Amino acid sequence: MKALIASLAALGLITTPALAAQTKTTTKTTTAKPAAKKSIAKEAKAEGESMATEAKEHKAAARHHARHHAKHKTMHKAAAKKTAAKKTTTTTKTPG
Repeated sequence: MKALIASLAALGLITTPALAAQTKTTTKTTTAKPAAKKSIAKEAKAEGESMATEAKEHKAAARHHARHHAKHKTMHKAAAKKTAAKKTTTTTKTPG
């Protein structure tokens, strides 16, 4: 059993540099996923708008959602900090 573990560890050490050398860097920039384009096109058609207008609306809604989420995140952090401060400053008196 020890020999099996040792051989697997040795194999791992040998193959690690070989795998690390096989990196390929590819850069691919896309603006929207195909599925997203289909849904935007569907909604634009249903509302009688152009696809560009509908895409702008989606972008604005996503930005609004992100800002709203960030606002609530900071509110929750502040509330947690406030309750933590309250818990640490409270003292209890023992009768005696």
